[in-house]
Amino acid sequence: MNDLERLLAIEAIKQLKARYFHCMDLKDWDGLYEVFSRDAIFDVRGALEPPQVDAVYSEPPVTGVEAIVDYIRQGLTPLVSVHYGHMPRIEILDVDRAEGLWALEDWLYSPAGTFHGQGHYHETYRLEQGHWRIQHLRLTRQHVHSTF
Repeated sequence: MNDLERLLAIEAIKQLKARYFHCMDLKDWDGLYEVFSRDAIFDVRGALEPPQVDAVYSEPPVTGVEAIVDYIRQGLTPLVSVHYGHMPRIEILDVDRAEGLWALEDWLYSPAGTFHGQGHYHETYRLEQGHWRIQHLRLTRQHVHSTF
């Protein structure tokens, strides 16, 4: 992969992540299907809590695009959400695999209160049929403030 191809791949992954945020906040569930690979893993266990060292979870992460979109839909439908991704570090591993780290900030609003979180998205990406998709997403938090 030459430098131009690498830069184009990085930009495509940035656009993919922007679609992820926009689809969630605009509740575009059909669009969200195009963000993840068919067998994606979505690991947000513990993400609504303050950071915990060496946390062990009894439930597995959400697996598969159908289950992921359903999970996000159920969680966000009753809320107003605002998500931001900042300062991506994206590394192209080969022609069809990449990994990234994004700083994040999100706000969730409901009649019951407000949630404000900050942390990171740890992700891997796969090129499928000419389009980059999120293959694995793990959300970790540095800070949480909630009035829920």
